[in-house]
Amino acid sequence: MLNVFPRIPSPQTAQALHLAEQLESLARGPVAAQRAVQGRQLAALLRHARTHAPFWRARIDEATRRGNGQLQFDALPVLTRADLQTHFEQLRARSDELDARAISTARTSGSTGVPVAVERYAPLHEALYRAVMALEDRWSGRDGDTVTAVVRDAPDRAPTVGETWDGHRRATHVRNLIAHTPQALLDWLRAVRPTDLVTTPAMARRIAALALDGGGGPLPMQRVLTFGEVVDADTRHVVRAAFGARIVDRYTCEETGWIALQCPRHDHLHVLSGSVLVEIVDDAGRPCRPGEVGQVLLTGLHSFAMPLLRYALGDLAEAGGPCDCGLHLPVIRRVLGRERSFLRMPDGRLRLARLTGEHWRAVAPVREYRLVQYGDGLVEAFVTAARPLSPAELDALGAMLRTTLDPGLQIVVTPCDSLAPLARWKHIDVLRVDGPRPATAADLARQLTHDAPLPATGTRHDP
Repeated sequence: MLNVFPRIPSPQTAQALHLAEQLESLARGPVAAQRAVQGRQLAALLRHARTHAPFWRARIDEATRRGNGQLQFDALPVLTRADLQTHFEQLRARSDELDARAISTARTSGSTGVPVAVERYAPLHEALYRAVMALEDRWSGRDGDTVTAVVRDAPDRAPTVGETWDGHRRATHVRNLIAHTPQALLDWLRAVRPTDLVTTPAMARRIAALALDGGGGPLPMQRVLTFGEVVDADTRHVVRAAFGARIVDRYTCEETGWIALQCPRHDHLHVLSGSVLVEIVDDAGRPCRPGEVGQVLLTGLHSFAMPLLRYALGDLAEAGGPCDCGLHLPVIRRVLGRERSFLRMPDGRLRLARLTGEHWRAVAPVREYRLVQYGDGLVEAFVTAARPLSPAELDALGAMLRTTLDPGLQIVVTPCDSLAPLARWKHIDVLRVDGPRPATAADLARQLTHDAPLPATGTRHDP
């Protein structure tokens, strides 16, 4: 298009920008107005679900009966992954308002269990997806001409140049995160010299650590945009040291799409109330207060093809209080990860494994780790290191873990050549599995995931 002013956007871009303006207006408006908008949208979704999805008709009618003719939303039973797997056909909602040709199927990675499939209505889902992308650019300060390097589960792609939402140029370079070593990716980034890096937190941490550890020194960037995994304080620190960049995180899932974006001013997340209803509830199903950790329940407010009401994603998160950034959206102080990423202590309590790189590096030159707790309580720590570790260092790592986590845990440390991502690309640091410790690494790979091996070469070291 001719370079003219005022700029004339394409119809698709104009739609995305208009939707983004509506979402921004809602985010900065009164909380009461947000709740009213969500209430109207939720009422429309419930009517649609009851009319067109047999699974929801039964649940909604039963909850209404128990409420003496009044439906209380939080009285609906939680929708589980098992429900999605078992009742897929009954959960589908078909009506004359939905063009069946525009319904697509999304599948989860299955990184911590059996994958699930959900259906979504593409015209709604894709329009909202583009709008939130524009909103994220605005909140993260991603404006002007940029060079973006993308390292993710996608084929390598030659550089492309496109126009941003505000009319600037964005050159995008893509590399597959599995096909290339972290060192090769660092070398590529030095050649590309991006203003922005888009990748997983684990990959950002690997590349940043290489840059600082004899890899040519810091590589200046403006932002590192992360997805797909939990971002911890250690990752933020290493990334800032290597790139001088702030991590900008987002919270998404295949089932509902966008959930929350990082605050423009702080590291916590703001729920995108215009498209999703998020509940954080305790073990009794009560809403968590700020500072409390609970289970995340999602309701996709535009999930008309397959209504997702109070869906238990499997994540645990900490609720947050009001924010001073000007956005009046609900706050998720931090996402702690999947429930299966918590270790079970000898007294039966679940506890987040609060480990940072410094815990490991204080003992030995550990680069990566993965803790796997088996059904009998045994914890196996798989580690990769800059050099072969001595038996004394392996013993010391086991002692550090017992001191940091719980003295009563039984822990073994296994040196590895590498730790492959789970389910093609996700790197998970802590995982509980149901069975006993397998006899071989191949058996463990089959137990952990359906489609990704876990290279765990080397002799197991049982202190």
